Amino acid sequence: MAKKRKQQSFLHGSIILVGATALVKIIGALFKIPLGNLIGGHGMGYFQKAYDLYLPIYALAMAGLPIAISKIVAEHTANKKFKDVRKTLTVARRAFYFTGFLGMFVMIVLAYPYAWFVRDNQAVLPIFLIAPSLLFCCIMSAYRGYYEGLRNMYPTAVSSIIEALGKLVLGYSFAYALIYKAKSEFLRSGTVFGKAVDIETTLSPQAISQAVTHVAAPYAAAAAILGITIGSFLGAVFLMFRHRIVGDLISREEFAASPEPAGNKETLRLLISIAIPVVMGSLVTNVASLIDVTMVQRQLSTVLNKDPNTLINMYSGYFSKAMDVSDIPNFLYGCYKGFAYSLFNLIPTLTSVLGVSALPVLATAWTEKNKANIKLNIESMLRITALIAIPAGLGLAALAHPILNLLYSNKPAEVQIATPLLAFLGFAAIFAGMMAPMTNMLQAIGRQNIPVRNIAVGALIKIVVNYILVGIPEINILGASIGTLACYAYIGSANLYYLIKYSGVVPNFTSTLIKPAVASVFCAAAAWSGKGLMSRFLPAIAGYSSDKLSTILSMLLAVAVYVLSLILLRAITKEDVLSLPKGEKIAPILERIGIIR
Repeated sequence: MAKKRKQQSFLHGSIILVGATALVKIIGALFKIPLGNLIGGHGMGYFQKAYDLYLPIYALAMAGLPIAISKIVAEHTANKKFKDVRKTLTVARRAFYFTGFLGMFVMIVLAYPYAWFVRDNQAVLPIFLIAPSLLFCCIMSAYRGYYEGLRNMYPTAVSSIIEALGKLVLGYSFAYALIYKAKSEFLRSGTVFGKAVDIETTLSPQAISQAVTHVAAPYAAAAAILGITIGSFLGAVFLMFRHRIVGDLISREEFAASPEPAGNKETLRLLISIAIPVVMGSLVTNVASLIDVTMVQRQLSTVLNKDPNTLINMYSGYFSKAMDVSDIPNFLYGCYKGFAYSLFNLIPTLTSVLGVSALPVLATAWTEKNKANIKLNIESMLRITALIAIPAGLGLAALAHPILNLLYSNKPAEVQIATPLLAFLGFAAIFAGMMAPMTNMLQAIGRQNIPVRNIAVGALIKIVVNYILVGIPEINILGASIGTLACYAYIGSANLYYLIKYSGVVPNFTSTLIKPAVASVFCAAAAWSGKGLMSRFLPAIAGYSSDKLSTILSMLLAVAVYVLSLILLRAITKEDVLSLPKGEKIAPILERIGIIR
């Protein structure tokens, strides 16, 4: 018997994607944290440089089309135009193949000019190795957008996990094998990859290991990126085979009863008309990130040339003996992007999947002009996003040093430098986490141009703040975090204003934002005070230092206080629970014990 197609509610779809994204981020942490410990701030600088060129081209190649596919498929499904639904996938796949190949070609062509501009020729190899993943990601995105529009989040979730596992297993293994080979070769012949290196053999084994790692770091970063590319290939292969075997579960009766589809050109025009504003918004964001890497490092280089004593006095105690003074800009940028920013980025990445789930649901309600469902979905999205973004951001700010030390204990220099950066980025994560789902909501109601404008203004704010603050010797790399906070504070606030204006929905701010914020303050206070108290009185247990153990326990305490605060404040509504899988069975139980009304 053929499987029956079921559409998931906003929260049901969100749970699938949030769960998958959380697992992907755990896998990503198991990749990136050991990788940071393995190749250090210097290697992470090369790793991030490749990504900073990759992301704007990725945005231009495909960022708008998955959203366009999802929106169009949701609208066609609501109108029972199932032939148009399948036509959309056919046209989208062709478009993605073209943009994927074009993006890969452009990235390869730009590799040398970009490396010259950032004054680092060793960035070329990682760029070459990440370029093919543009094609594989484009293929994945066509299928992901299609199934998201059908309100089936499982293909996206499973392919994301496969992609992450490929990155973890292959990327880290390649980097580890390369570092191991470099150290073995140096001990055997005094060379690294056939080149003589000036490392004093009288140094301690640990100092020699750090020095060899420093020399091999560009190649290790490239090896890790090769694993990422292979992981994206595996994710694309899974989606292609799944679609061929399982299909979209549109029944023959549904397909036969639907009207004749629009032509290929008309479908492509519709896709492009929706995708272009989304692409422009994503492009602006990623171009700002590209400007970030070039501007921040150039400003740091300018500071180093203008006032070297300030930077040397601030950071000389953190460098390995193999590092030259000219390496300071790359090292500081690696601490910012590879250590602090990667933790900050967990929060908007996690909340962005709420927008992916909300877009087809809200687009359907908007197409049907169902005002009650429009209000219900907007309020539910804001509340669920706030319940995740606010406590996570405040938690990062409150426990910046303990979290970094827990994850990167064998990189004390990077931890010390990244701590104040992460504290500012924790506050920025609140706004960044709220921004992405609201962007998707605006796209769902046909206002794709609004987020583009907001992102452009936010990017300009970031550029100006970075240029001014990073250029001040006493502030230097901390200015990049402050610029990120200013950028996302504007975008998040502006998105909320325009969502209210154009949807006609004024949400209940008490239930959607104020209650989650109050509970989050209690959560962060518990984390900070709990860490301070436990680190004083807690002994080392089972191989964990008292500092690490107190960090873990303080986070668990914060979670417990947060959940208790949500219950006391009644921050979760009955409608939220009813939207969950088996929600009609869970809601009466929670009502009886007084958790919801």
